[in-house]
Amino acid sequence: MLFYLQKVTKPIRVRFSSVANAAGFCRDVSPVHFAALLKECRSVNAVHQVHQQLISSGLLSYPASLLEVSFPPLPSQPFLSPRSLGTGVVAAYLACGSTHDALSVLEHVVPSPAVWWNLLIREHIKEGHLDHAIAVSCRMLRAGTRPDHFTLPHILKACGGLPSYRCGITFHGLICCNGFESNVFICNALVAMYARCGSLEEASLVFEEIAQRGIDDVISWNSIVAAHVKHNSPRTALDMFSKMAMIVHEKATNDRSDIISIVNILPACASLKALPRTREIHGNAIRHGTFPDVFVGNALVDTYAKCGSMKDAVKVFSMMEIKDVVSWNAIVTGYSQSGNFEAAFETFKNMRNENISLDVVTWTAVIAGYAQRGCGQEALNVFRQMLFSGSEPNSVTIISVLSACASLGAHSQGMETHAYSLKNCLLSLDNHFGGTDDEEDLMVHNALIDMYSKCRIFKAARSIFDSIPRKERNIVTWTVMIGGYAQYGDSNDALELFSQMLSKPHAVAPNAFTVSCILMACAHLSALRVGKQIHAYVVRQHQYEASTYFVANCLIDMYSKCGDVDTARYVFDGMSQRNDISWTSMMAGYGMHGRGNEALEIFDKMQMAGFVPDDISFLVVLYACSHSRMIDRGLDYFDSMSRDYGVAASAEHYACVIDLLARSGQIDRAWNIVKDMPMEPTAVVWVALLSACRVHSNVELAEYALNKLVEMNAENDGSYTLISNIYANARRWKDVARIRNLMKNSGIKKRPGCSWVQGKKGTASFFVGDRSHSLSPQIYALLERLIDRIKSMGYVPETNFALHDVDEEEKNNLLAEHSEKLALAYGLLTTSPGCPIRITKNLRVCGDCHSAFTYISKIVDHEIIVRDSSRFHHFKNGVCSCGDYW
Repeated sequence: MLFYLQKVTKPIRVRFSSVANAAGFCRDVSPVHFAALLKECRSVNAVHQVHQQLISSGLLSYPASLLEVSFPPLPSQPFLSPRSLGTGVVAAYLACGSTHDALSVLEHVVPSPAVWWNLLIREHIKEGHLDHAIAVSCRMLRAGTRPDHFTLPHILKACGGLPSYRCGITFHGLICCNGFESNVFICNALVAMYARCGSLEEASLVFEEIAQRGIDDVISWNSIVAAHVKHNSPRTALDMFSKMAMIVHEKATNDRSDIISIVNILPACASLKALPRTREIHGNAIRHGTFPDVFVGNALVDTYAKCGSMKDAVKVFSMMEIKDVVSWNAIVTGYSQSGNFEAAFETFKNMRNENISLDVVTWTAVIAGYAQRGCGQEALNVFRQMLFSGSEPNSVTIISVLSACASLGAHSQGMETHAYSLKNCLLSLDNHFGGTDDEEDLMVHNALIDMYSKCRIFKAARSIFDSIPRKERNIVTWTVMIGGYAQYGDSNDALELFSQMLSKPHAVAPNAFTVSCILMACAHLSALRVGKQIHAYVVRQHQYEASTYFVANCLIDMYSKCGDVDTARYVFDGMSQRNDISWTSMMAGYGMHGRGNEALEIFDKMQMAGFVPDDISFLVVLYACSHSRMIDRGLDYFDSMSRDYGVAASAEHYACVIDLLARSGQIDRAWNIVKDMPMEPTAVVWVALLSACRVHSNVELAEYALNKLVEMNAENDGSYTLISNIYANARRWKDVARIRNLMKNSGIKKRPGCSWVQGKKGTASFFVGDRSHSLSPQIYALLERLIDRIKSMGYVPETNFALHDVDEEEKNNLLAEHSEKLALAYGLLTTSPGCPIRITKNLRVCGDCHSAFTYISKIVDHEIIVRDSSRFHHFKNGVCSCGDYW
């Protein structure tokens, strides 16, 4: 320990013995000799021994003024030389990398110079121990050493790096108390610290004070511009950059400052896709001679690519005299983001051919390119090559790989990637989110939810979703889970989750993608009431105007599938701009409602608007013609596809034509088209033919179609149900029993018919013979009265749709218990007079129910709208919109 003692008037000499570097000397040694020993120490253990001898000799107990010695400069700090034995010991420990021992000694050096504290703080920051750096600064204050203008910028850098707003604002107070508020270096560090801590307002206030005092320099401006860029205020950043160009040009500057200024502002241009401004800054860089700098060149390549001008990006890249791996990464990423994957992959190959070191950014750009292109297998292959090369993936790589797994439905590879992320600490297990690393961690969690949802493993997806604390879930977290349920799972879960997202506390406002997903769920469920509520929300929130395509197209689809095609047309007509999906959605809406003329009218208007029909457009047109008894026009469009538009017919187009002909009774012509197809018929073609055989009771052809499906391993419960119904219609009950046994032995279960209807108190679902509802007595009583009444009007039950080998009376009873009839009775009991009753069935509507509904619509004051697995039926005043053509 060091103590102040009385002044000694004669030279100090002490006895020194038994030290590693001085063994055997056993003579009087002065402080100069200790200094020489410390200089020779090459390990912490050697410094410990000399330090112990200094303590035991009592030499450190004398005043520092009597122990002044001359040390050589530190190897890592050539400008810094110890001036006393105490600081010499500190320097020796630091030279050996023992910051802990150096701190222990420095705390007892009186006085302890700030320069040594600064060195300790810098060492901790260099090692990435930012919290230790702040702790050292606190111990410095307790030791009584006043921080200087070198100490505070380092401490503020540590506060910003953590980030710790609380520590930063505390040291801001210390700065003001110690009169450093006019020091431009410290004030610049304050601006940067507040920006990194997420407090743009405080950063701006500090900058304004700097400017008012007139002490601002180019670093001050660079700091505030970078702060605005970091906090997604690119327009403000560009305005500040313009002011900076006018104000700072007369102040002292250097090439390095100019380079930083340009590199700082270019991301703002990229964010706004401000191509003219980028070219202006590029020209400025050329005039001031900063363009040859590799950092400026890389930033320009990246910005031009993000502005959509790959031509300019490639020109800058080719003009760069010096290129590093970042340069190549920028051009590969630019190609990938612009959709020019071939050029990206070619550049990637060139890098490998020229032995350019590939880093994680290069690999990730190529993997992401393949994943975005839908080439999931290629993306996984590149990922394997990356691992074999020894390159370590980062969070962005993992997200791209998970995207590839999701596109392939490759849950095994997805689970392997999940395990790899946990094993290599790319994914945390504690679920504590908050910092920059935690943001990346949340992104990986979101990608995992998306992957498991698209692979239909909802238990795993929901488990990960629930493991994220509610306050930490962002809009992407909610959207991928809701979207997963809406597209691949239970749409009811999607609606429930959407409601939770909007509830407080920690409510999250949906974006255009969330709204699109929930509208999709409404469309699946025919949940018109919820769909209207979301439409009203969209109208109130003007933030969706920029995403009009996403939301408006989904609104058209939702209204069409909920039975309100006229409101879908209203939304369509209100769109200021339309894309090809808008036109196709509207045509499909009319098609499923059997309004073929309106669908073809939209098709003609689409071409007049300059859109060229593609294969999807023609598929929708053929579908509309098939459901509207427009046989000749449908065949004309089929023939004109390749002849007039150059669109090759696919198996799906042939399936539509087969359906078109079969509905009109031309089963032989449909069979001839199947035989003459230029490609091998796919499962969708045989299913279409099998359905046609049911309508026309062609048992032989139905058996042939089913055998083809079995050969292709494409049979399912629907196929077996169709052939079973065909046998039942032909009264071949042994074959019916055989098919049912075959399904049982194969583990194939028939989907039970289910119908649901919206009432005043929500949605009610019914299965055949269902008596679980609280209103079941009233439902069956009403059905009995309705059937008795329509029988008196001429209704005759079509018992051929009761596909069981029982007597006629039992068949009548079975028909009366069909799920759609139960849903209708419930709707009549709970729906206000004059309001439409909207029924949805998961299978095709029963022929007998169709006949019964036609009669019932004559005697009730409701339009009955039924959506089955094929199309819509609107029953009103004894007529169905399908014209009995379904």
